[in-house]
Amino acid sequence: MKKQQKIKYWKDIFEQQESSALTTIQFCRDNNINPSTFYAWRKRLASEIPPAKKQQVIPFVIHEQAFTQPSMIKLTTLNGYQLDFESTLAHQALAKLLSVL
Repeated sequence: MKKQQKIKYWKDIFEQQESSALTTIQFCRDNNINPSTFYAWRKRLASEIPPAKKQQVIPFVIHEQAFTQPSMIKLTTLNGYQLDFESTLAHQALAKLLSVL
């Protein structure tokens, strides 16, 4: 097998293992792969494989209503940051605020 074929093969193996939700050892056992070889190739190709960015999309719907008196809205991010703002905040300002999070 040529070098580029080996690299593609191992990249595919790493993707399969990550999407399998199995531990590395269990994945190697199930696929007859020597764990030492798996780890060696992962280390060797670490600089070539960009880190996976897991993103979570959270729907956020703004319903415009007429309020008789302003109330406060609290927004908490997954990182634990909390933002408090008045419910009368213009939706353009809120959109700009959320775009930088």
